[in-house]
Amino acid sequence: MILATFVLACAAAAPQAAPPGKPAGEVYALVFRTGPAWDKAKAPGEQPYFADHSKNLRDLRAEGRLVLGGRYSDVGLVLVRAATLDEARALVDRDPSVKNGTFQAEVHPFRAFMPGCVGTESQD
Repeated sequence: MILATFVLACAAAAPQAAPPGKPAGEVYALVFRTGPAWDKAKAPGEQPYFADHSKNLRDLRAEGRLVLGGRYSDVGLVLVRAATLDEARALVDRDPSVKNGTFQAEVHPFRAFMPGCVGTESQD
C-alpha cells in the first residue's frame, strides 16, 4: 500500500513538463515514510492531505527544483535542488501531508558518486 502511495503521487505529477531553467544549488534527498496520521485501512488516494502532497511535488517540478522522484521498498525518495539544507527543509515543511502527519520526511545532502542516467518512463 505504501508503495502504491508514491506511485500515485508520481503519476499525478508526471504529465507536466519540467521548465527549461533550474535553480542553482545543491541536491538534497527528501526521504518520505508514512507518518502517524496514515490510516492503514484507507487506500493511498484516500489518505488525508494526499492530494496536497501530489500538488507539492508538481509545484517542485514547476519550480525546476525536482531532480528525480521514485520509491524503493516502503520509502519514497525525491531529489530536489536547493541553495542550502535549510531551504531544502523548508520545501518539505511546506507540504501539508508532512505538516499534518500523513507522511514524515527526512532531508539529507545528496552526493552522486557515479554519474549516470535515469529514464523518465514510469516503471509501475
